[in-house]
Amino acid sequence: MASILLVNPWITDFAAYDLWAKPLGLLFLASLLSSGGVDVAFIDCMDRAKAQSERHPISGSKRFYGTGKYPKRPIEPPRAYERFPRTYYRYGITEELFDKLISDLPERPRLVMVTSMMTYWYPGVQQTIARIKLHFPEVPVWLGGIYAILCREHALKFSGADYVIDIPLGQLPYLLENRLGIPLSNKAMWSSLSLFPPPFWKAYEELSYGVLVASIGCPFSCPYCASPVLQPRVDIRTVEKLYEEISLLCDRQIKDFAFYDDALLIYGWHSIETLLKRLISEGYSLNFHTPNAIHVKAIDERKSELLFQAGFKTLRLGLETASPYHQRVWGNKAENREFARAVRILKKTGFTTDQVGVYLLSGVPGQRPEDVRQAVDFVAEHEVLPFIAEYSPIPRTPMWEKARRVSTFDIENEPLYHNNSFFACRNKDFSYEDMVELKNYTRKVRSALISTSMADSS
Repeated sequence: MASILLVNPWITDFAAYDLWAKPLGLLFLASLLSSGGVDVAFIDCMDRAKAQSERHPISGSKRFYGTGKYPKRPIEPPRAYERFPRTYYRYGITEELFDKLISDLPERPRLVMVTSMMTYWYPGVQQTIARIKLHFPEVPVWLGGIYAILCREHALKFSGADYVIDIPLGQLPYLLENRLGIPLSNKAMWSSLSLFPPPFWKAYEELSYGVLVASIGCPFSCPYCASPVLQPRVDIRTVEKLYEEISLLCDRQIKDFAFYDDALLIYGWHSIETLLKRLISEGYSLNFHTPNAIHVKAIDERKSELLFQAGFKTLRLGLETASPYHQRVWGNKAENREFARAVRILKKTGFTTDQVGVYLLSGVPGQRPEDVRQAVDFVAEHEVLPFIAEYSPIPRTPMWEKARRVSTFDIENEPLYHNNSFFACRNKDFSYEDMVELKNYTRKVRSALISTSMADSS
């Protein structure tokens, strides 16, 4: 039986927090390989439960609903950030623990597959691959994931990987067979999310939450979003598969589940509706969360009541802006009156101020600071929590060319400048200081809303 090692790499950034973040794609890949006859090993450099050592103590690791802080240590920033006034960190387990996990593998792998997320986290990918090469210099390393897809040429040159995967998942088993002679008995399963086995959760000795996806794809084509590139077709997970995944994790005493869907209440709703009704009827007591945001257009009383009864505790809404002009040119995903209607429904159902958050984009080319501040105030008037989402220029999106023209930084050739904390599209009309001020203002608004809500409920 062939052996493949799958690795979720370190994160390198100015800030990172485990907000129900698990490498779900890599976990599905591990299960597909395992069910196809491959001996799978799995290392997650971001596993908070493994990250205990004298150099990386976990301080306040478990917070609300299973989320928490990653262990971190400051590292020398790349040259692109040398003048940026924030500390740069590597998040995750220590190198010593990584080396131990490698040395504890029962056998030498035939292949190592590494995933990637944010394009500007590539230094963590580089460091992970370099560490792997120290142990297995002759073993090929393949890189996949978001960075690999959006910045393939950069990844080919700088990641250290021997091969960068840019093909649909359904073609990957044939590539494994042709290149490495690794036979797979389940190639038909790889073509559809509905056929995937449950994620490879046994890779984790300890879990504080689970993650789910009911559908992939999005009906909107927002110019700042790469979803149409990353998930160009719609695919839906079956009710039976979702129920099986939840049941397996409930057997491990997991109570918190986050949905990763881009369109949970649209494409995923048929499966979700049946699933939630079944969970309620069978007496499950769980907490559900939507960190990726749900569409306000899709919220109605029936859906809101079912979400509330099933135990949804964290709702994030995608408004992005309160400017009617920007709402039109940014994809017509939400209008103010639709947002107000959705919030009324959620409040009437029983959702409280602290449970409903609203994402607002800040720093988009052509946007003014006062536009963002007005949006924050608009959301606050409806007694739900505003959250600033700093704009990140993303390759292959419709807004990319405008961002490339506006930015004074080389965002085309240096993915580090895609970092939303860095704000590469800053200009005289929307400065970095404006962004910091808006974030501080939004935090104060949230704090006041929560305090008022708590006082009203007491």
